[in-house]
Amino acid sequence: MVRQDDFFGFQSYTIENGALALRVTEYGASILSLRIRGEEMVLSFPALAEYEKSSACLGAIVGRWANRIGGAGFTLDGKRYDLCANERGNTLHGGSEGNSWNKRRWTGRVEDDNAVSFTLVSPDGDNGFPGEMTARVVYSVLPDRVRIDFEGSSSKDTYFSPTSHVYFSLGETNILGVKMQINAFGHLEVDDALIPTGKILPTEGDFDFSSPRTVGRDYDDCFCLSGEEACTARTERHKLTLYTDFPALQFYTGKYLDCGIAPNAGFAIEPEYYPDTPNRPDFPDARLRAGETFRKYLAFVIE
Repeated sequence: MVRQDDFFGFQSYTIENGALALRVTEYGASILSLRIRGEEMVLSFPALAEYEKSSACLGAIVGRWANRIGGAGFTLDGKRYDLCANERGNTLHGGSEGNSWNKRRWTGRVEDDNAVSFTLVSPDGDNGFPGEMTARVVYSVLPDRVRIDFEGSSSKDTYFSPTSHVYFSLGETNILGVKMQINAFGHLEVDDALIPTGKILPTEGDFDFSSPRTVGRDYDDCFCLSGEEACTARTERHKLTLYTDFPALQFYTGKYLDCGIAPNAGFAIEPEYYPDTPNRPDFPDARLRAGETFRKYLAFVIE
């Protein structure tokens, strides 16, 4: 069942199926709420003003490129494309904070009783990226999971790696202490600006999440996934499992949450291509050719 209402001038939709209820909005194609049996599982702001001020991308779809691109640019087919440098001379989550996908109005549409889609047309040269991009995101709610399907097509060859930037609290006030398991064969070494050096390091020590490990410190790190059952987070009362066909996962413990939300109130698990892939031909290819259709998915199973 889908119900529609207003979110400060933006259409919002609540999809209910069994124990799950998901509320999403046209603003940033964002998740505003995810409840299981009435208990809130994600972080949100009470009003639009906080979303407009925040840099946390809370619950939003980010693009065109999730995570970072070093030097705020890349070369494609011999041509240099200069992007918006919005973090220490690099590009984060697609660029300009005031003109990023997480702060735009997406066009919502009810697909059926269990699904809502959002569409955004990003013009050629948007924040420096080549090609007019038509992006579509479909939220589907099944009795035991929320699935997000990503689609995209471009008028020119480009790079494309969107993600969902939802923060999970799993009903906790502080997520340090959550037990996390990540199905990864390595993690990316990064420099002081969190740009990959090109090395894939083994998952050992504090990065060994091959079995459930208590999250006892802050992370903002990219893991190289070994399969579609990407990770599992457990508290005493809830279990969250993420499935995805993206090759990597950024695990961020919310150290810099803002606008009244305390640090470590939630964690983000962001399926994506490897950061800085447009400048690293040795990383999995994320080039989207003109006329082709990008398709990736993620699914959150909550118990």
